[in-house]
Amino acid sequence: MFDIAALPITSENTRLRPLSEQDSEAYAAGTKDELVQRFGHLPEPDYTPESVRRMIRAELAEGLSSGTLAVLALADAATDRFVGSLVLFDVSSDTAEIGFWIHPDARGEGHARRGLELASRFAHSCGLRILTARTLPENRSSQHCLATAGFREVERHIGTTPAGHSEELIHYRRNLVTTVEWPISTQRLRLRLHEAGDAGWLYEIYSRPDVTRYLLDEPWTMATTQVELTKRLAKTGIDGESGALALVIEHKGVAIGDVTLWLTDHEHRQAEIGWVLDPAHGGRGFATEAVQAVLALGFNHYKLHRITAQMDARNKASAALALRVGLRLEANHIQNWFSKGEWTDTLVYAQLAAENA
Repeated sequence: MFDIAALPITSENTRLRPLSEQDSEAYAAGTKDELVQRFGHLPEPDYTPESVRRMIRAELAEGLSSGTLAVLALADAATDRFVGSLVLFDVSSDTAEIGFWIHPDARGEGHARRGLELASRFAHSCGLRILTARTLPENRSSQHCLATAGFREVERHIGTTPAGHSEELIHYRRNLVTTVEWPISTQRLRLRLHEAGDAGWLYEIYSRPDVTRYLLDEPWTMATTQVELTKRLAKTGIDGESGALALVIEHKGVAIGDVTLWLTDHEHRQAEIGWVLDPAHGGRGFATEAVQAVLALGFNHYKLHRITAQMDARNKASAALALRVGLRLEANHIQNWFSKGEWTDTLVYAQLAAENA
C-alpha cells in the first residue's frame, strides 16, 4: 500500500520522509511537550530514545511492510532536522486517517500545513482517495492547519482517540481525487488547465499596453511571460498546494484569455476571481460565459462560501461583466492603490454561495 520509494517529497522548507533512528532523540523529546501530550493522542504514555528506536524497528517497519501504518517524519528541508511527525493509520482500500504533531522548537514555521499537503500527495500516489482526520474542539491550531490544507469539517461527536480516551471530536475529510474532468465545456467555450506551450498566446495578449492598462502588471516581456506561465502551470486546483486554479479560455480551439480563482481565506472558504480576454474577441459574451462557469465551479465543486472580484474603477468593461454574472458592488475605495505612477480607485464586487445558487 505505502510506496516509500515516493519519499522524500519537499515543499518550500518542509520535507516529508521516513522516520529514522536518527530522529529518536528529537522524537522522544517532542513527545514530552504539554501540547503534544494533550493533543497528539499518542498511543504510548511515555517515549524514550530507545523506545522510539524499538518502535521504528518493530511495529513501524511491520506497518509499512503490510500497508497498515505509516509513521513519517517532517523535517526542515535545508538541514533535515526533525520538526514533527505525521502518521497514516486505519488504512482501508482507499481511505486512511491522518494525525500529526509538531516539535515545540519548530512551531509557527508552517510545517504542519505543508506537511499535511505533502502527506496528501504521498497518500494519493499510494492509491488512496480519501484522508480523514480528527481533532479536539479546543485545538484551534490543528483546526486551522487542517482547513488550510484542504480538509473540511464533516461532523462532531463523542469518539475514542488513538490514545484510547473518549472525547468530543471534530471529524475532517479531504478528497484526494478531484471529480473535475478537464477540460470543461460551456455552450461556446472550452476551459482547460495551462500547458507548457501557452507562452506564445499569453505574450501576445499580456504584452499589449491596452490589456495591462488597468492591471497591476506592466506589459509583459517574453521573459516575464515564461515566469508567469510557470506560476499558472502550478495552479491546478483550489484544494491543492497552490490554493489556486488558472484556466485557459478557448473558442473553437483558439486560446482567447484566461480566468484565475484563488483562495484568500483557506479556513473559511473565501476566494477571489480575476479574468483577462483578448480584445479581439470582446463584445461577444465570451468572458461572461467563462466567468459564470468558474463561479459555478467554485461554489458547487469547491464549496466556497464567498468569491470576490477587485478591479481598477476605470475598468468599465470588467465592472459591467461583474454585474452581469451576479456579483454585487460592495465597495468603492478612493485612491487606495498606487499603480503605474498614480493613485487609483478600486471597486470590490462579491457573491455568496447562496446567491449563486
